[in-house]
Amino acid sequence: MKLVSILSDGGLAAGLLEGDEVFVSDVPGLMPVIANRIDLKSRNGTWKRLADLQLDVPIRPGAILGTGSNYVDHLDERVPASAGNNAPKRELEFFVKGGMTIAGLDDPFRLDEGVGAKIDQETELGIVMGVGCPRFADENTAIDHVFGYLVINDLTARDKQVRFMADGSSFMVLGASKTFDGSTRFSHYIITADEVPNVYDLSLRTYLNGEMTQNNSTANVINSFGRMISFFSEGITLSAGTVITTGTPGGTGWGQDKELGGKGYVPPECVPARYLRPGDQVRSVVEGVGELTFNVE
Repeated sequence: MKLVSILSDGGLAAGLLEGDEVFVSDVPGLMPVIANRIDLKSRNGTWKRLADLQLDVPIRPGAILGTGSNYVDHLDERVPASAGNNAPKRELEFFVKGGMTIAGLDDPFRLDEGVGAKIDQETELGIVMGVGCPRFADENTAIDHVFGYLVINDLTARDKQVRFMADGSSFMVLGASKTFDGSTRFSHYIITADEVPNVYDLSLRTYLNGEMTQNNSTANVINSFGRMISFFSEGITLSAGTVITTGTPGGTGWGQDKELGGKGYVPPECVPARYLRPGDQVRSVVEGVGELTFNVE
């Protein structure tokens, strides 16, 4: 099922998207649907044309749990391969983004000098947790607690992320570089997990002004999604509606930025990426899950 949140004068309503029509239910948004395992088809409601409705992002969690450096080509485009990038498992890099960074579906991204001069875009698969995930979840079964998936674009201020020391060494700052107005983009709907036969066989692509800059597959993640869920569950209870980002592949603007250690990598069939400029349009696509688009001002 494809589930949406509908904006109206009465607040939010949970909806079921089928083609060009939406079943508008009497449930106030998708959080109750996820938390209480509500079957929308069993609720009161009305079928309406999608074109006649205003959608909000599917859910607005208080925070988003982020993971990074989870594709070898993203590591290799900015650090030497000799640093152990090809290991089958590596320490998870993680960060937390505030829920206030989630942009509205039709909101443009406005460049802001105070945020940074090198704003990058990162297409990622997003995980939406369902009910019942225990603390210290087993990574082999943790994915059974996933409710569904959505597309995420995680905007990042690279000039705030990469910091250099006097000796030439560098370190990363994931707070200021990840959390700013409009830096989190969600697709229009959540697709339930039963509609995704193999979550490890989904292509991820980014298009900048119609030209492809990222092109990879979830088949190539370093850490499994089960391991990500298990990792976060060690420290916190993953309640229903928790959203986890799963990392972006190579093909970022950072990879072309020699000042910040970029190696110039270009994924197959792609053009070189770059940082965002006014007038750009970004489209993020995850096969079998959905897509999102936003403009840059």
